[in-house]
Amino acid sequence: MRATLLTLLLVLAALAAPPGAASAAPEPPDRPVVLVLVDGLSWEEVQQNPALRRLFEEGAAAALSIVQGGRPADPRAAYLLLGAGSRADTTALPRRLPRSPAAAAREISERVPTVRPGSLGEVLRRSGVEVAAVGAEARAVAMDREGRVPLLYGGEAPLRALEAALAEGAGFVAAEAAGPAEAGRLVAAASRSGALVAVASPNAPPGAPNLTPFAIAGRRGLLYSPSTRTAGLLAGQDVAPTLLARMGLEAPPEMQGRPAKARPGSPEDARRLSERLSFVAEERHRTAAWALALSLLPFGAFLLALRGREAAGPCLLALAAMPAATLPAAALPPASPLPVAALIAGLSAVVAWVLWRLAGGGLAAAAAALLANAGVLAADAAAGGELMRFSILGYNPAYGARFYGIGNECSAILAGSLAAGLGALAALRRPRAAPLALAGGAAVAAVGLPTMGADVGGSLALGLGLGATAGLVRGGGVRAAAGWATAGGAAAAALFAASPLLFPGASHGSRAAAGEVGLRDMALRKLELALATFESWPLLLLLAALSAAVWAGWRRARGTPLAAGLAGAALTAALYAALNDSGLLAGLYALFYPAVAALLVLAGALKVPRPRQTPPAPGRCCARRPSRRRGG
Repeated sequence: MRATLLTLLLVLAALAAPPGAASAAPEPPDRPVVLVLVDGLSWEEVQQNPALRRLFEEGAAAALSIVQGGRPADPRAAYLLLGAGSRADTTALPRRLPRSPAAAAREISERVPTVRPGSLGEVLRRSGVEVAAVGAEARAVAMDREGRVPLLYGGEAPLRALEAALAEGAGFVAAEAAGPAEAGRLVAAASRSGALVAVASPNAPPGAPNLTPFAIAGRRGLLYSPSTRTAGLLAGQDVAPTLLARMGLEAPPEMQGRPAKARPGSPEDARRLSERLSFVAEERHRTAAWALALSLLPFGAFLLALRGREAAGPCLLALAAMPAATLPAAALPPASPLPVAALIAGLSAVVAWVLWRLAGGGLAAAAAALLANAGVLAADAAAGGELMRFSILGYNPAYGARFYGIGNECSAILAGSLAAGLGALAALRRPRAAPLALAGGAAVAAVGLPTMGADVGGSLALGLGLGATAGLVRGGGVRAAAGWATAGGAAAAALFAASPLLFPGASHGSRAAAGEVGLRDMALRKLELALATFESWPLLLLLAALSAAVWAGWRRARGTPLAAGLAGAALTAALYAALNDSGLLAGLYALFYPAVAALLVLAGALKVPRPRQTPPAPGRCCARRPSRRRGG
């Protein structure tokens, strides 16, 4: 009885507590945090400076992908984005920002409503943390939404200003350094005072990829964030949430970044990761050009031998298999463009020739090569894009648009290859509905699930396009294609809608579905990026060439399941151009595969069987109409 009465009293006391008691502001942290900011820092300079080297070796390190896109036209934008805890494509930012940090923050928020500079300082102010900034650029990181910093120091003598700020009781100090030597002195002074120290480089050296060294004192290892899903790789949006977490404070909902935690590893691992990603950023186009040239060499040799028609099939399939061949090559450490290109071209040529010989050429070889290419990409997407991030055709983490899953390029390649391969397969044998639906659903899930491909637009385009292709190759006509497309699109939409419940916060898409990110603003921004690709005349000329090839091949194979597959694959490419922020570029990647199949038809490498005519019913083949007698 006494226990029951005591419990009742405790419940009543809890209910009678003042409303603000449960939401009282957290206590300010006892240990100050110092963020040293130095532009253009490299890993070599970290090794050459004793204080910086000690921080990186004794703390947690990572390669920092500072912005999304190219280097900002105004370097102050990178500082404002750090303080926002969010990212934005640099093409959406103003080329020139107002001199006032508060005005610059407002202009960025007007351009990109999902980015709110000053969020870090706002959380610190509300939590009772005294904030200081040393230098004009540091103010952009530490300020609140109104551009205010309680303790503001000039950048002429940063070391004395840092010591003064700590003596004034600042709980957070952002200090700007003119170079690595000054950054090392600031790190050493802050460490001696007992502060928790972090070093970030908001802007990379001119001409270098947007990957810079980052370290924070504390547990030794590599920093891991859900934003990148890669140990040793951090996004610029993660810096502010990580600092807040070290201070025992929660990041506000408007911050897109996530707190990073230390995992086993060393700064050398982070440096090597940075080198691999930099290779992808700097050498991908040169490597791809070499790979294309090497893949076309066999075809040129056969042309010289006057056997070009015989070589067309295997050589075109080698080009089609090249994206899948980039994944094994990505598993190896980068050397230089030519050896990597030779490996990619060699792998794709071997796969194409082996399939051509085993299948006896023709439709069977084409179907095997196209479907195998799509299967390899889908398998890596299902694994979270473990190899795709290092592939020359995959997304580029140094660019900062994507860090995991499947990129726009490979997603479009998967879709075009799968749709064209389905047409070649259907020309051999009419596919059954159940296996077709299961395979299509698996592909949509691999591309769209937040823990796998995490490509919302690609999943929707794939569901619609592959569904339409399935309906066409099964001979159901436009009505069947519309029904299958509706089912595929509904499956992709259902995955997106259910992602916040199944995988809360697992990706940017699941957070958008949950309403944590402005879905409308995000969609409008992606549409703006997609429309910009249609202003490129080289891309428009390539579109005309590929479309002409598909049209000619469709005309040659008209009335067959292969022609239906070409039409479905072309529709899939159009959907990718419409529903993807890569726009026309993604559409061209997808359109390449029906163009390859069409060229195989035009070259005579694919003998397309005509559909059999339905025989007339028994007893009617020889029936004659009764003749009318003339006369009486």
